[in-house]
Amino acid sequence: MLSVVIPTHNDVQCLELTLRSLSRQTLARDRFEVVVIKDGPLLGYEGIEQHGAGIDLRVETLPQNLGRSGARNAGVARARGDVILFLDADGYADRDLLARHAAFHAESVTPRVLLGKRYEIEWPHMAYVLAEETVPPALLADVQDLKFANLRPEAIAGCMQTPWLFSHSNNISVPRQTIEAVGGFNEEFGRRWGWEDLEVFYRVYQHLEDGAAAFHYDEQASSYHLLQHRDQHNNYEDLYESEIILRRIYQNIDWEFHSMRPPVDVSAKVRYYREVIEHHLTTGTGRLAPVWDWVSSRVPARKGVWIATGTADVPLPDGAVTFDYSAKHNPPSNFHLVGTTIPVPNNSQDVVVSVDIWRSLHWYDLCDLLREALRVAPYAYLVHNRRADVPHDAMRTAGEIDYILRALAPRFEITVDHGGDGLSGFAVRRRTR
Repeated sequence: MLSVVIPTHNDVQCLELTLRSLSRQTLARDRFEVVVIKDGPLLGYEGIEQHGAGIDLRVETLPQNLGRSGARNAGVARARGDVILFLDADGYADRDLLARHAAFHAESVTPRVLLGKRYEIEWPHMAYVLAEETVPPALLADVQDLKFANLRPEAIAGCMQTPWLFSHSNNISVPRQTIEAVGGFNEEFGRRWGWEDLEVFYRVYQHLEDGAAAFHYDEQASSYHLLQHRDQHNNYEDLYESEIILRRIYQNIDWEFHSMRPPVDVSAKVRYYREVIEHHLTTGTGRLAPVWDWVSSRVPARKGVWIATGTADVPLPDGAVTFDYSAKHNPPSNFHLVGTTIPVPNNSQDVVVSVDIWRSLHWYDLCDLLREALRVAPYAYLVHNRRADVPHDAMRTAGEIDYILRALAPRFEITVDHGGDGLSGFAVRRRTR
């Protein structure tokens, strides 16, 4: 049995249409139920049940406004089905939507997650919805699903290596046992708008044995995003606050680049840096021990952030902070980050050192590394080992390094230190006016 869980808060005009769409599903009515959770005692919902005539529908009211996480958790707690389909109150369902979600899980041997498509419709499409008619396929040809922004199938397959970034709870199904096993939605997000769904499905991604392979995207399991008033300014403020929560909970590369930028761009970064890190671990590039004597003579071992691998092989001082993927992820002493965010307080360190890994950063990520480094320490020290087997996309020629130093010179004071054995160090400080 499929349980459709729908939270609602002051969007009754959308919920009416969504319930009507659920009453016209091709899936047999004894195969699903609909649980609507009114997030607080709201006005205007009188007689809402009549719009879901003929289906197993329950509408329950929470005593107070808990927010999207709390409302969805309440819906799961009241659901009776083995599979939960999360749908928003403004998610008008295509006639085959429930049938496709139900069939997917019926055919699954192990727990899996299905992401459906959501069309971002406008007035020409709304005319058909309001008339309870099928939107013509030709009218949907250029309508985007914002998750993937009309990417080609092969590009979508690449994005699905980081499935949590696209797991919005407006059209997604998961076994009830799985969502309960990870503890449900995190109610710390409160009444804020956004990203609480990505966070819970990141935990699902970590929990499922098949990881990313357990997540699938079905373009035919479609819904339509109904028009309603949105205060974009307030939404952006909520997202900013939610981002702070996410980065505090997950201080690792999977969330280091998460922001209001398009999720396909964030996914590309995560996948790229995963490859960079794997290269460094496989080839031994970026190891601190081979350059330790040279570096420690120029940067005395002191309180600092060390971005390198094999940091346990050198006598770093007690309390040193490391970004070392060859060691266990163990905040606050060791993080699995590349340095565009550094989770330590302002002016709390003496130096930030990066051994060759900085050469693999995309240009704007290198700028972010320097911004963060000079927030937490007086200077950054970038170690360049010309013998290192850096990834193909990394800076590798003398001309590239020279160009970078010239590009940084107007903003920073840079001291260049060339040593033997192909080693160079670049001390970067803020330029004083």
